[in-house]
Amino acid sequence: MRISSFMPRVFRDVRGVAAAEFALIAPALIFLVMGVLEMSFRFRAAEEATRYVHQIADLVSRDASLTTESLEEMRHAATFMMAPVDTSDSIDLDVSSIGFTGVDATPAFLWRRVAGTPVAFNVEDAEGMGLEDESVIRVGVRYNYQSTLSDLFGGGFMAIERSAYARPRVERLVELDGVTDDGGAVAYFDTAE
Repeated sequence: MRISSFMPRVFRDVRGVAAAEFALIAPALIFLVMGVLEMSFRFRAAEEATRYVHQIADLVSRDASLTTESLEEMRHAATFMMAPVDTSDSIDLDVSSIGFTGVDATPAFLWRRVAGTPVAFNVEDAEGMGLEDESVIRVGVRYNYQSTLSDLFGGGFMAIERSAYARPRVERLVELDGVTDDGGAVAYFDTAE
């Protein structure tokens, strides 16, 4: 057997070329698909947090009088309101009533209840949202989204913060635990899970 007849046969044999090409392209393709899945999961978590904060603001603004226990129930309802996103022990709820005083309707906290860590904001952000002796409800939510896919590659969690404002529907000032104004100090609730 001559070498010259052997070489052309080796170059003409294309068996295994597709397997070799797939082995080269597969890792990049897998990372691309995982990235698309991760982005869709993150988008879904952000959308659910946005929907949840608006629903809580709407629920609080419908009542003329609330209790701290009813706010606690709303926080626990996150498990059902944000389904299928897992919210166990990873959501902070910050509910405030901001009143407007004086002729220039200066905003000031009337009451504020926080479950978890406060969701920071400036009370001046509510300026212009109401008239004298009126109020507005502000709800802030922080959802700590953690993904299995990002955990595989050493990624951490993503904090999703959303806030919503709603005007009370029944009364100008919403009572909490029997008072419309408790000085606006931050009071924590639902500390034991």
